Amino acid sequence: MACLTPVTCPSCFEEFEVAAPSPDETPCTVDYDCEVCCRPMVIRFVCWDDDIVAEAAGLGDSF
Repeated sequence: MACLTPVTCPSCFEEFEVAAPSPDETPCTVDYDCEVCCRPMVIRFVCWDDDIVAEAAGLGDSF
């Protein structure tokens, strides 16, 4: 079963949950469209103290 992790959209600032990769697949980045405003973003997943943490940025932004 996939673990869900919260993400905040960098455009509309709404929070929603996305399925996180397994810890052995991190760090990684994925292209994703906001589930609220549908704007594109990049989500970076990292493993932090055995938890998967997600950080989102707009396509032209950096982390």
